[in-house]
Amino acid sequence: MASSSAVTFQWEDYVVFCVMLAVSSVIGLYFGIKSKRAHTASAEEMLTGNRQLPILPVAMSLGASFTSATTILGIPVEVYSRGGEQWIWCLGLIPCFVIVAFFIVPIFYNLHLTNAYEYLELRFSRIVRYIGSLLFSFIILIYMAAVLYAPAVALSQVTGLSREISILAMGLVCTFYTAIGGIRAVVWTDAFQLIVVWAGLMAVMFKGAHDAGGWTRVWEISREGSRLPKFDMNPDPFIRHTFWTLVIGGGTNMMTVYGANQANLQRYASVRSLRGAKLALLLNLPMWIFYLTILCLMGLVMYAYYLTCDPIKSMNLKRDQLVPRFVLETMGDYPGLPGLFVAAIFSASISTVSSGVNSLAAVALEDLFKPCYNRVHHRKPDKTATTVATIVLTVLFGGLTIVLTYGADLLGKTALTISFGVFGMVGGPLLGLIMNGIFVPFMNSWGAGAGLISSLVICLYVGIDPVIYPPPNIDLPLRTDGCPLANSTWSSNSSLWNISTAAAPVLNVSPVTGHHLSSSSDHLYLSYIHYSTLALLVSGVVGALVSALTCCNRGKVVDERTYYSYCFTKKSSSSYQVNYADDPIGHKRNSNLAKKEILDDQDLYMTNGVKNGISNYTFSNGVFQSQEL
Repeated sequence: MASSSAVTFQWEDYVVFCVMLAVSSVIGLYFGIKSKRAHTASAEEMLTGNRQLPILPVAMSLGASFTSATTILGIPVEVYSRGGEQWIWCLGLIPCFVIVAFFIVPIFYNLHLTNAYEYLELRFSRIVRYIGSLLFSFIILIYMAAVLYAPAVALSQVTGLSREISILAMGLVCTFYTAIGGIRAVVWTDAFQLIVVWAGLMAVMFKGAHDAGGWTRVWEISREGSRLPKFDMNPDPFIRHTFWTLVIGGGTNMMTVYGANQANLQRYASVRSLRGAKLALLLNLPMWIFYLTILCLMGLVMYAYYLTCDPIKSMNLKRDQLVPRFVLETMGDYPGLPGLFVAAIFSASISTVSSGVNSLAAVALEDLFKPCYNRVHHRKPDKTATTVATIVLTVLFGGLTIVLTYGADLLGKTALTISFGVFGMVGGPLLGLIMNGIFVPFMNSWGAGAGLISSLVICLYVGIDPVIYPPPNIDLPLRTDGCPLANSTWSSNSSLWNISTAAAPVLNVSPVTGHHLSSSSDHLYLSYIHYSTLALLVSGVVGALVSALTCCNRGKVVDERTYYSYCFTKKSSSSYQVNYADDPIGHKRNSNLAKKEILDDQDLYMTNGVKNGISNYTFSNGVFQSQEL
């Protein structure tokens, strides 16, 4: 434990923290000025970097975008209070990244879409596309509010700065460099911030292990306290953390992030080749395993450090405040190191928010601005209009995120649970919609819509029920018998901790087992990690049944690039292409049917269409009539 001292932020910590914010802003300015000097400033440049970004920074950006403060503040506390099962999540990442890299990324990359949910219009219908875009916007706004709120809490605890000012500072910085520099600034800033995150986490982990008595002692105490990972093979999905829950549920939950989220799908399209997009994604697998390992080890170190005096109980801390307290106690004697860790938390959050704001701007540009502009002016917007609209949309979404963050405290849960819950309850149905389109060839728009709505309703019910009727506490035993209550003071609204303690003795802790919530409860306490799994099952079953009852895709032309065929299905021998002679710069580069101005809404291929081996064709009564060359 820390020696007697007043632990607070020093001027060196403020310098480290301010340097991080300054570097992030400078990167945005650099790319904004560079694009204007090169006369390449455009919506396409701001949203996809003209599809010329290098692989490694994109890979680091993919990792940083969802390496957020929610996981930094949440996972170590989960391990500290409930055991190290979170590490098993690493095993669930393997099938997740393999499926996304080799099946989902090729579909989206080959379509060259700026708004990934244009895929839903190509595969199903425009209504399904707008529903998908709306769901994504809801997910990412709630998620960004959660990840912006978490570090604001941390900073207010270690510096005394109010949460409101912290939220405003972070929100303004990431909105500024995203609006000025576009996705290039986001990607390169993410890469810089990911390095800051890793440096801060490793510094805290090793320093904390040293103060707790070394790694041998940490491991022994964790084993005796049942904090090491337990491979519980019980398949009951109502148990919070088991092997199958973390592997299956953790894998599907992560697929909502990397397989159905505009922020990441947009990055796949920003590299030069499909091979590069796959490589950028697969590089995230070792990054995530490394990241989760550090966080779980931090949780074990914290348990050994606070063996006989749990701050959550003894000082009435919120769970999200435990990691910042641990940082100041272990690193407060080394000026600059607490600032490094707070900078790491801020970096993780800013990278997430900047990615989300940029992706929201991409969705709104395609789904709102361009259709409205065309309706008012009866023509497509020019380069200047789209560029200005992209900047304005970025600023608007950045401001909306700041406003929503002020209400995050009302949710009453840890940031980690909020994030997983939102991605599962809302992201799961969206993932099911995309998976149905890609892997179920006979799925039609009726089936897709029914599967989406039914899975969304069920997941919202299952997810909201525990909020109204909270489940019993399932924390493992934590001790407070060693707390020096007479010699310590703590104020949850102050940045100052006065601590005077003796070193905690090495004590034998009897092995304990966690309490499980099972399906026998009166309420549906399904594991929060399984929300996405439930969504996939409901969406697939309901969608297939409704599609079968509505004659599947009979009489409808479906773009053959939008799904995979199997031995029991057969694609026609020809493929569809588009003549881009009318817009050789934009359309030929993007190869994007969704951006094509369609004269006949009944058929995507009526205008300038050329079918291989067919010179003429007409569309009448739902049937192609053609003449072979």
